[in-house]
Amino acid sequence: MRKKRQELNQAELVLTQACGLRCNFCFEKEWGYRAEKTMSLDDAKRIIDFCNDAGVRFIFLTGGEPLLYPYLMNILEYIQEKKYRMMPTIATSGIKLADKSTAEQLIYHGITYIDISMKGSNSKEWIKTTGVDGYNDQMKAIQNLASLHVEFTCSMVVTMDNVQSVCDTVQNALNNGGRQFSFTFEIDNDGAQFQSKEDYTKKHRPQDLISAFLAQIDKLESLTDDWWIEYSFPLCVYTEKQLDMLQNRLAAPCQVHTQDAVTFSPSMDILSCDMYMNESLGELGRDFNTYEEFLDWRTHAPYYDAVSKLREMPSDKCLECSDLQNCFGGCPVLWKHYSLEDIRVRQ
Repeated sequence: MRKKRQELNQAELVLTQACGLRCNFCFEKEWGYRAEKTMSLDDAKRIIDFCNDAGVRFIFLTGGEPLLYPYLMNILEYIQEKKYRMMPTIATSGIKLADKSTAEQLIYHGITYIDISMKGSNSKEWIKTTGVDGYNDQMKAIQNLASLHVEFTCSMVVTMDNVQSVCDTVQNALNNGGRQFSFTFEIDNDGAQFQSKEDYTKKHRPQDLISAFLAQIDKLESLTDDWWIEYSFPLCVYTEKQLDMLQNRLAAPCQVHTQDAVTFSPSMDILSCDMYMNESLGELGRDFNTYEEFLDWRTHAPYYDAVSKLREMPSDKCLECSDLQNCFGGCPVLWKHYSLEDIRVRQ
C-alpha cells in the first residue's frame, strides 16, 4: 500500500538577501544583507516546479527586500504560464510600491497577498529604525494597494523602542487605507552579549513588552478589530488576564512545529526557517529532486536531527502543559537567550 503523502501548505523563497534598509530588529542583519546572495531564475523555476509537485498552495516571496529581486516578474509569469494552482504572496517594506505601476504589475502577474512591514509612525521613527526615511513612500504604497483589488496586511515588529507608537502607526495606516494588522513581538536572533541567560532576562523581559503593548489594547480596538499577534512567546509568559484579552488574537505555531511548510535560501538550501539562514539542512538538486524523495530524505539526518532539536521543549514542564498543542514552547530562537523558568508567569 502506498504511503500517504504528507502535505506541504506553504513554501517560502528567500529570493535575495539584499535590502536598502537596516532595521535594528531584523534577523537579516546577522547575515550581512549580501546582495550577491540572490537566487538565479533557473533555481527559482526549479523550486516552483518542486512546490507544484508537492501541492504547495501558498508561495511566500521574501528577502531581504524581494522587490529588489531582478527576476520577480519572471517568476510570477512562470507560475501563470504553467497554470500552477499556487497563490504567490510577498513581504515587503512597500517603498517601491509608492509607484502605483509597480503595485499594478505585481497584481497583474498574480500576486494575491502583500504584507507591508511598517517601520514607524513618522519620518523620525523610520530613520531611527531603518536608517532611511521611507515613511511617505510607505503611506503612498498603502494608498495604492487600498485602491487596487488585492488583499494586504500592515505588519509591525513590536519592540520596547516602538511599542508606545503602535496606535499612532496603525492610525496612520488606516488613514491611508490600511485594512488589517499583524504584530510580532521582537525575536532577538543576535549572538548573546550577556554572561548568562539570567543576565539577559534581567535586561529583556518579555512581560515588559507584552504589558506595554496590552496597555494600549483599548485604544487599538477602538481603531480596528482586524488585528492579531504572530507566533513568538510561549503562552505561559502571559498571565490569565492577558490571555483573556488576547482571545482569538494569537496565531498558530510556526512551521518548525507544524512541519507544513518549507523554506528555501537563495542557493536552494533547505532551512528550518529564515531565522536560520546560515544553517543549511540540505539542498534541492543534491539531496533530493522530487517531492517523494524529499519526504523520505527529511526522515533522516541531518534534516530530521536538526528539526527535532529545534522542536525540543524548553522545559519538561511543557510536556505536561494543557496548552502544548497551541504553544509548543514558543519560537525556538528564544531559547538562545532565555530560560523558561526565568520568564514564565503561569505555572
